[in-house]
Amino acid sequence: MNPGRPRGVLLIEPDINPVARRFSLPNIANYPPISLTFTSNGDEAIGVAAAIRSISPTTTIVFGGTAPSEDPASFWDSAADLICCRNGDAAFAALAAEVRETGRAPARFPGFFHRDDGRWVLDPGPPAAPLASLRPYAWHLLPNRYWREYFQGFRPTGMSQTSEGCPYDCTFCTVWKTHGRKVSLASLANVQHDFNSLPASIRGFFFADDIWMQASERQIQELYDPLLEWMASDFLPRRGDFWLTVETRTDLYLREEDRFKAWIRRGGLKRILFGVEAVTDEQLKNFSKRNTVDNNIEAIRRAAETGAIVTAQFVIPCDATLAYFDEMVRFLKTHRRWIRTSNFTVATPLPGTDLYTESLKVSPELADRKAVSHPAFSLFTALTPTRLDVREFYEQVARVFRAANQIHFSVDAQRQVFRMAVQSPWLIRRLVKAPLALRALTDPRTFLDVHRQVQGDRLLGPRPVTSYRPLPSSDIATSATRAGMAPSSAQR
Repeated sequence: MNPGRPRGVLLIEPDINPVARRFSLPNIANYPPISLTFTSNGDEAIGVAAAIRSISPTTTIVFGGTAPSEDPASFWDSAADLICCRNGDAAFAALAAEVRETGRAPARFPGFFHRDDGRWVLDPGPPAAPLASLRPYAWHLLPNRYWREYFQGFRPTGMSQTSEGCPYDCTFCTVWKTHGRKVSLASLANVQHDFNSLPASIRGFFFADDIWMQASERQIQELYDPLLEWMASDFLPRRGDFWLTVETRTDLYLREEDRFKAWIRRGGLKRILFGVEAVTDEQLKNFSKRNTVDNNIEAIRRAAETGAIVTAQFVIPCDATLAYFDEMVRFLKTHRRWIRTSNFTVATPLPGTDLYTESLKVSPELADRKAVSHPAFSLFTALTPTRLDVREFYEQVARVFRAANQIHFSVDAQRQVFRMAVQSPWLIRRLVKAPLALRALTDPRTFLDVHRQVQGDRLLGPRPVTSYRPLPSSDIATSATRAGMAPSSAQR
């Protein structure tokens, strides 16, 4: 954004963080870019900004996304001039209009943090723009070759949202603070455009909603019901073998079960990622999940029996005991018939969450990126004191990954591999590396190596001989051959 030069705005998504690469997660799923800076890829964002500043010293650099919005102090030593605060659709559009009109970017602007007297200062901005008022994703502008990089499991995939926001106040999440516990829906025309603009090679679609179909009855009737009819009568007959993936709550599934069943049977809904989070009601309460284990079990069973591929997503508390890990393994084994895959993340205190605020009281160094680096917030690292010895904690984390992902050669999995080889042969080179992810996620040494890499020996004391229990060798068989591996640890 330089005076005397073409007035333009360049949007750049920071690269994935090194911890995700260490666990080989990009070989399981990789999605089109609709996100900005997360805490875990803060270093990558800072590096991109530094490169831009070295090439074009007068260009105005703006950061956006969860991490700089909730923790701007961690980006003080960067080349950023402005930081967009939280939901910045309206504020950023206004800034872009200002640049076009005046030919320059202002030093401060409503809805952005600016530098003042050694700190970031926020100028209050306009109210959040309703999702339905925004333009649709411009997927039709991407070159076809780009789409070979976006996939989920065995299928090239697209991505968008039907809604944003969440009315719940889970302790490990910032969504409810960003959107004020309100749910805003996209327009039917925009969602239809997102599907119609996909190239013919795309055979899957991930709805990146915070909670899919979390809406009032009126909103459901205005968007989800007509969208289902359009998918069933118009889009799917044209696209054939096309799968949808959604992320939602179990109690919502039970409340809207008839609609979910219709989507599974008629609308192409194939994968459901349930935010199970915990295996005891007490831990669900600690997370402020406002749900029950019974709801989790019932929804998982009913969705699987209806025909959905169910992924159960768990958040492991750092203070988990050995008995709690045992309960997780029992849960997985008891419900293996209905749970196809499982994802696990550590309850990392992300900036902006209630968990982070409470954790600072015990570990104030969490606010210092020299002590706790950006990649440490990748959701695979224990950043607060663990009840178990740290080494045993990671051994137990690896144990639940092993218990969840046993060898499974199904006819459907073989069919999906064959279709991928015929219809999307470029994915073969990525998916042959998928077992590396399972190998890393089921080996406690990987977690320990990552722990040391991102935060040295912090919280990593000497191993108490009395508490160390080697895991049985019979518990190590794993495989990535299960159909439809789901994305691991989406940013909370």
